[in-house]
Amino acid sequence: MILGLLAVLASGACLDAQSKLPEGVRHYWDCESYESGGWRDNVWNTGGSGRIEFDTEVKKHGAASIRLEGLADDTVSALSLDRPALVETGIEYVLRVWAKTTDLKGSVQVRALAHGTKEGQMYDPLGWVRLSDAVHVGVAPNTDWTEYTARIKQLPGGATRVFFYLHIEGEGTVWFDEFSFAEAGVEVPLGGQVALNDADYAGLRFSDDDLPETLFVNGGFEDGMTGWPAPRPKPELGQVDTDVARTGGASFRFDAKEFTGSHIWQTADIDPRRYYEISLWVKTDGLVGYFYTHLLPRNRHNVPIGWHGANNASEHHYVTGKTDDWEQRVLVTKFAPNVAGVTIYPRVDDAIGVVWVDDIVIKPLPLAYEPGGDR
Repeated sequence: MILGLLAVLASGACLDAQSKLPEGVRHYWDCESYESGGWRDNVWNTGGSGRIEFDTEVKKHGAASIRLEGLADDTVSALSLDRPALVETGIEYVLRVWAKTTDLKGSVQVRALAHGTKEGQMYDPLGWVRLSDAVHVGVAPNTDWTEYTARIKQLPGGATRVFFYLHIEGEGTVWFDEFSFAEAGVEVPLGGQVALNDADYAGLRFSDDDLPETLFVNGGFEDGMTGWPAPRPKPELGQVDTDVARTGGASFRFDAKEFTGSHIWQTADIDPRRYYEISLWVKTDGLVGYFYTHLLPRNRHNVPIGWHGANNASEHHYVTGKTDDWEQRVLVTKFAPNVAGVTIYPRVDDAIGVVWVDDIVIKPLPLAYEPGGDR
């Protein structure tokens, strides 16, 4: 009986992981949160100005823009404090940003401050980068969304970092969106992302004409523990059972005990361009607690890169309580482009009872597959 089909994307960022910033982009901010671009209110250390907000109603692209509310006889500005652009002299750069203004009685500018590297000092300001004849980029008053660009042919000598400021002086409102700083000649699309090339993906390459039914070895335990190292940390809590099986002549049985746990594991090499259907069958007897799996992606050097799933800590193929018979658990998911292999850990933790596991499968799906489609 199939109780659950979970169409899950890894860590909420997996779709985003299928694209990248173009080569040569030194800084990009979608203006949808401070964290996404390393920006702060310029007076963050005194609690902030209270006049910088993210606006989900007025924006050029995406989910939001950043809105600065000016104040008479004062200034308000956002600063790329946590993520300046790393630069080299002798390279031409282009700054781009979209802006909109209303009720402006002061001035709005985009500024760039070059810093060098001085031993023993965190910051070494070298001066404002010349973005126009007036040094800074001026934003026109009372205009709808307009793209502003500045070509920087020369940075101050010794510059290694550039900090950016979105600045309003006096009354009025300005919105900023889609801020980028890139090497000259690099096109930065709205949203900042371009599709990955095949070479950007790690791992194997499977053909749609010859997709394997599973990438796991001995997922039905017909060959004993071949492909599966001995259970850890307590081998006596698990063994191959030739008396109980869903198909064939064997399954794997966990004898769960309170205050302890046990798991088995196997790694499969994958083609990260694809979605995968990862399934298994489970039967329990007297289970108090739960059985689940963890998935651990690995890069091309076989180095783990964090648990798969929301917040890098999700449990998959979850089962609790007593089952009437064998039950299937299915997960359809996609891994990040840098993933070359995935380790599955079927496990029990702090549980009491018996759990049988059989027919563990990881099946690559066609390249054209999308969530909700036929597999």
